[in-house]
Amino acid sequence: MNPGHRLFLLGVDGLPPGHFSRFVEEGLLPNCKALIRESASFDVVPTLPALTAPGWMTIASGAHPGTIGVSSILQPQRGQPPDLIRNGFDRRLSRVEYLWETFDAQGLPAIVLKYPGSWPPREGGWVQVDGAGGYADITCEFEAVSSGAYVAGPAEYGQEKPAHDACGIPRGYRDHWRIDAGGESGLLPVTPRAPLGWRNLPHGFEPVFECVLPILATGRRARTILHAVAGRIAGGPRLIVAASRDAAGAVADLGAGAWSGWIQGGAAGSAYALRLKLLELDLERRGLHLYRTQGHRTDGFTRPADLAQELVLACGPVVEWAGTFDVMNGLADLDTELELYDAHTAWLERAVEHLAARPWSGFFLQWHLIEYAHHVAGAALDGDHPLHARDQERHLAFLRQTYRLLDRLVGSVTRLLEPGDTLALVSDHGHDLVHSLFHVNDFLRDSGFLATAGDDPLRVDWSRTRAYALFPGVVYVNSRLWWNGGIVEAEEVPIVRDKLASALRGLVDPRTGRAVVDGVFGPREMAAFGQSGPQAPDLMFTMARGYEPATRLQPPGSPVFVLTEPGRELTSGHGSFHPLSPSARTLALIRHPELAPGSRAATPVHLVDLAPTLAALAGVRPPQDADGRCLDLAALGVRAAVRTR
Repeated sequence: MNPGHRLFLLGVDGLPPGHFSRFVEEGLLPNCKALIRESASFDVVPTLPALTAPGWMTIASGAHPGTIGVSSILQPQRGQPPDLIRNGFDRRLSRVEYLWETFDAQGLPAIVLKYPGSWPPREGGWVQVDGAGGYADITCEFEAVSSGAYVAGPAEYGQEKPAHDACGIPRGYRDHWRIDAGGESGLLPVTPRAPLGWRNLPHGFEPVFECVLPILATGRRARTILHAVAGRIAGGPRLIVAASRDAAGAVADLGAGAWSGWIQGGAAGSAYALRLKLLELDLERRGLHLYRTQGHRTDGFTRPADLAQELVLACGPVVEWAGTFDVMNGLADLDTELELYDAHTAWLERAVEHLAARPWSGFFLQWHLIEYAHHVAGAALDGDHPLHARDQERHLAFLRQTYRLLDRLVGSVTRLLEPGDTLALVSDHGHDLVHSLFHVNDFLRDSGFLATAGDDPLRVDWSRTRAYALFPGVVYVNSRLWWNGGIVEAEEVPIVRDKLASALRGLVDPRTGRAVVDGVFGPREMAAFGQSGPQAPDLMFTMARGYEPATRLQPPGSPVFVLTEPGRELTSGHGSFHPLSPSARTLALIRHPELAPGSRAATPVHLVDLAPTLAALAGVRPPQDADGRCLDLAALGVRAAVRTR
């Protein structure tokens, strides 16, 4: 193995160049600033749609979404009903070769750590850790217990408004999803009762109330319980949690704001670990707000299989779930979310250091937290949001701390590399303002394309529905070309598609009188952006800056356009923006001896060209299914000058 040909790909989801530059200039990101100084910088045009699943698959393969066979995060399947939709992150849906598979085919060792769309891995000799994480609030395959919050007491406890959920993906989704399925808030009401029969309580502890904390395994009927007792003791109110009413075996003894250690459990033969954090405890009113993290499996998430236990022993249990769902639905506050971000990043840092001790020629890591933070707090960055000032300083501080975690991760990675190694920091898409949600399936219902059941206006009647939409601006005609229950004949599909396109092009926000759809893509236009083949939708549309589609049906008469509320809905997004717009554009930083330090590419490059370019810099062939080409680095003005004697 030639160390000079080693490639470390550090993927950062949802990195917007403008805000990244802002925080670098503020002096918050010294490691990133050093990397910019040492690297060639590229403005990058993302996939259509500018979205996580097709984006990271394209980065890994150099293939367009149509070649990959995955058009979006939610993937209908030919021959199946339209409300049975596959998880677009499933590696089995992808038809193409990835970079680490290229390394492996050439006899070079590779390591893949939490890279979206890479699980389950194909046959091969590379090391694989996860790759089925909970991106886009989809349940991770290795989630044994979902996150949640136990709430009790007065009405204000646990009564937060649930998020609009722009993606329309209900919590608990694993492999199939229904377009009209209701989601879950994650709030877990418990009943406070007079404490009875507790033994071995601490000296001076005065019990006030107790409750039972059920733990239901994700997707299973198996349930375990913990017992909790709240009381007074010197130093303030405390909550003791144990497997039985015996405090001698307590798994947590918490004051407000405190975290438990790891609590081990098992569900349907799989071991897991989770933690608890006491957010609020009101003894007088018997009020409780106790956050519960995801219980990620401690086995089964690696190849080779025994690596899982090795990582848990060396790095601790996996801290995976840190998505937007918990903070937007009031399960956790911003401080808790940031603590999850920190723990997630720290676990990855430990795992990178541990795994890097193995031989490797290619190392592929993805980190998702910038994406989540912008979804939660993006309005604070942009005065065009009508509620921009709400909690602005708190949200800006949250964003700055998240970017500091990115900088810490960059520092941890760079310290492990040799001078001749290639380091590529790449992202899948940018991020920009979302001030309004456009309820697209409500619009289709109002326009006569989608019908609902007579007895349930929130349930789709597929026998009368001609078209429906999935996030983000992906439209399907309910035709016989997709499944035998479709009601639109093949020869009528172009007619329905043209009517849909006309309706979308004429869409106006009634609050402003402004047209809000800036691109409608039929088959020919989609193909120009790499969306083609049997899994491509019938139509795509992109929206003006500030707008994002939401797919969940609302009660009839609800407004189609809804203002987003900072901290409660997505106030920054990406999937609805045209890939050529500044809102969707992202960046890549590549440090390599052949590239001029501090240089910047003269023109934007396409995401599809990164994999062939990185392969060439690493001295391996491009992935065999790549549509992209190796960039002409000299023409872009980033190739280092050739030294002559």
